[in-house]
Amino acid sequence: MAHSYLSKKLTRPIRIKDGGTLRTILDVRRYMLGFSKNRKLRPQWQRATQLLLAHADVAAVSRQVEAAVAHDGEQDVSGTA
Repeated sequence: MAHSYLSKKLTRPIRIKDGGTLRTILDVRRYMLGFSKNRKLRPQWQRATQLLLAHADVAAVSRQVEAAVAHDGEQDVSGTA
């Protein structure tokens, strides 16, 4: 993937329960590379992968990743920074 695409900022940061925050396409890519095989095969993550590989619009990637993180119950909604 081109650095110019990887460095694009998501429409808003996505906080995850492990304490991390996804801010860029690169953050999303790194996060997804750490998944188990089973998690990678979930439809919501398969769609996110397709969007990344297609260098899709950042808004579309942001929406899909946020939905996938929420679906997995991994979104940090505690309200703390």
